[in-house]
Amino acid sequence: MSNCIHIATPADAAAMFRVALPKEQKDERVFILPLDGNGKVLAKPILVSVGHMDGTATIDAGIIFREALKAGAEEIIVAHNHPSGDLTPSKADIAATTKLREAADLLSVPLIDHIILGRGGAFYSLAEPSSDMTDGME
Repeated sequence: MSNCIHIATPADAAAMFRVALPKEQKDERVFILPLDGNGKVLAKPILVSVGHMDGTATIDAGIIFREALKAGAEEIIVAHNHPSGDLTPSKADIAATTKLREAADLLSVPLIDHIILGRGGAFYSLAEPSSDMTDGME
């Protein structure tokens, strides 16, 4: 990206992902945000998965890190939306985050955060669970 956008907080990241989501959230969508080693955004959010017939999207570490490496990422943030608006991480969300962290460690491309996006700017950071389902509208 030509403009120098720096991600310093989960709210900064959530705002970047929010613009990539369609207004009508019918299916889960998984995005990555590639960053340099200093938190500078390298590209707009990259869509890596769209929900299946049941509406849930697959969080696939292979696809995520392939796209991250193609974008030249030194670190990444992952986000996905919950069309229901419920920001509570599911067991699958937590398991996926654990697998992503393991893959990140192996590839030396740190996973900075995994953010769940709700409605109206609300988000939940798995890196900072004390963010406690903030509305992100500070």
